[in-house]
Amino acid sequence: MDKILGKTLAGRYLVEELIGVGGMANVYKGFDTKAQRPVAIKMLRDEYAKNEDFLRRFRNETRAIDTLNHPNIVKIYDVILGGPNPTIVMEYVDGITLKEYIEKKKVVSFKVATALTIQLLMALQHAHDNGIVHRDVKPQNIMVLTDGSIKVMDFGIARFAMSRSRTITNKAIGSVHYISPEQARGDGVIDQRSDLYSVGVILFEMITGQLPFEGDSPITVALKQIEASPVKPRQLNPAIPQALEDITLRAMAKNVDKRYQSAGEMLQDLRSFTQNPGIVFGYGEMDLDLDKKSEAQKFMDREEASAVTDQKTKKTKKGSDPAARRRKKKKKASFLSILFGITCAFVVGTLIFVGVMVYNNNPFVQVPEVECPDLVGKQYDEVIKDKAYSDFEFVLEEQDFRNNFEQGEIYEQYPTSGKNVKVGSTIRLKVSNGQQTVAMPDFTGQEGTLVMAKLQEMGLVAEETQINSEDVPEGSVVSTEPGPNVTVEVGSSVMVYVSRGSGKEKVQVPDVVGQDLETAREIIKNAGLEVGTIIRKASDMAEGVVLGQDPNYPAPLAVGSKVNLTVSSELPVSEGEKSVSIICMLPLDIEQSVHLTVDQDGVEFLNQMVSPAEARVVNITVPGDSGQTTITVKINDKVYHSYRVDFDPEKPTYEDLEDNSEGFQP
Repeated sequence: MDKILGKTLAGRYLVEELIGVGGMANVYKGFDTKAQRPVAIKMLRDEYAKNEDFLRRFRNETRAIDTLNHPNIVKIYDVILGGPNPTIVMEYVDGITLKEYIEKKKVVSFKVATALTIQLLMALQHAHDNGIVHRDVKPQNIMVLTDGSIKVMDFGIARFAMSRSRTITNKAIGSVHYISPEQARGDGVIDQRSDLYSVGVILFEMITGQLPFEGDSPITVALKQIEASPVKPRQLNPAIPQALEDITLRAMAKNVDKRYQSAGEMLQDLRSFTQNPGIVFGYGEMDLDLDKKSEAQKFMDREEASAVTDQKTKKTKKGSDPAARRRKKKKKASFLSILFGITCAFVVGTLIFVGVMVYNNNPFVQVPEVECPDLVGKQYDEVIKDKAYSDFEFVLEEQDFRNNFEQGEIYEQYPTSGKNVKVGSTIRLKVSNGQQTVAMPDFTGQEGTLVMAKLQEMGLVAEETQINSEDVPEGSVVSTEPGPNVTVEVGSSVMVYVSRGSGKEKVQVPDVVGQDLETAREIIKNAGLEVGTIIRKASDMAEGVVLGQDPNYPAPLAVGSKVNLTVSSELPVSEGEKSVSIICMLPLDIEQSVHLTVDQDGVEFLNQMVSPAEARVVNITVPGDSGQTTITVKINDKVYHSYRVDFDPEKPTYEDLEDNSEGFQP
């Protein structure tokens, strides 16, 4: 069990659950009790908390994110550096990572991939404009929200780019599948163009369903990043438009000078592509391959050069031999005879071909011209049967869905209408299959982010509305409009109703640990909540004392929800034995471990380290026969609480002598 769970940091951030484990920090979901909102809590792990290098990188992250303010970048709310483990409190993003999304989809449609990449580039453009290079752009660091938007996270190794010529000598950092060649080499220029290479890899992975470079080890992959050229995306997925392949490969150019030079430049191309998917960039004609030859290539070049030198040497030697010169002259004469024969055969063949063409086509006969008719919008079946068009031949070139044309209507022709063409000319036609329709699936209960993406892939316009639901978990789909099995036209709007929970007013869970059961019931009821399951646990505390609760204070809970309690079941006492069990509640807002001592009439009988955030209740059992005694509780040698114990009554009792618990600071 993670010891941080259930603790309250800085007196306001309740740690609720572990949601992620990173390279040097753990991420928890928490709740800000002052701002009344969920938060993400990123805490440096114990093994790195005292490592100066990791502390420096951790502080760099806080400094980097704090300068950024963009809807596609996670917000930072607070930095806690005073505790044993430095912590960043950030915006809580409810969604899945882009890596998880790609793994679920296998291949992301190019429209969705383009939309996600545009958002990623807008976030990076903002960071680059502020002098920050992310240096670890990968789908694991990108969250996809239920509305289809993204948030870029983890600027832990971001650096302030002092200039574009700044170099690094330390080893490349980040996931090896997404780092740029200069990062893999560890000795190149690291600037915004390195981030754009990573964007290219992510785009490649989305539209093809696989990474451009794989290997048995990170070193193998890194070498491929430096030396190998990726397979062209259209070879893996022919449905990818040529323009999107061009954009992807330019972003992944090995030579930084042949890449996009800024996020804005790549954004411009992607936006042009979304407006006109048939656009041609011509990047395929550019040399986007290796900017450095591999050792194998260098070896092959040397071998080839050596072979050419050897051949020249042999020719020189042959030229000095008279017999060799005679053989060469004879061979040359033979070669000329063969060449003359080939030429004659070619001339004869050409004359025969021309003769046949003249005979078949009779070019000297003049063919009349007519105006090409306008066939767009007409029914194909009627056109090919209409005698009015008997002067033409028709070829059905393509059939496709077209929203603005009925089934069977011609939506495109070549040559176009109005042009003069010869009688008997062929007109190529494209015919509509009509309005494309799809049947609505049943998305009830599915995760909202995936549903929105699925509808976009189906060609539908998805709109989200959040509603209250008692039955469907928060973030999941309650219903859609139109509903399941309804046939809808592609391009239609679909309303997706996503649950935001019960919608009931939320209240703060009260702290009832240390109270007797009946008092706890009353406190919970007054807060608008109910007592749920009661678990009884054997303890040397008095019968019915609350030892624990779920959820913990001060978590938010919908009105009417239940709070489960763990209650003490008193251990049996030997006959004739007297003892008093003092329940001492430790301060709620102390996060670090403290030194606890207990004295009886000035004589110490308990000395230990305790963590109030983990165990708030200290049970002090005081045995005795008769008379009175004084119990003093100290925290870090400061008097916290003292009690007077009386053994003379039939049932021994105790009362407060001094209570310093209010606002106590150890």
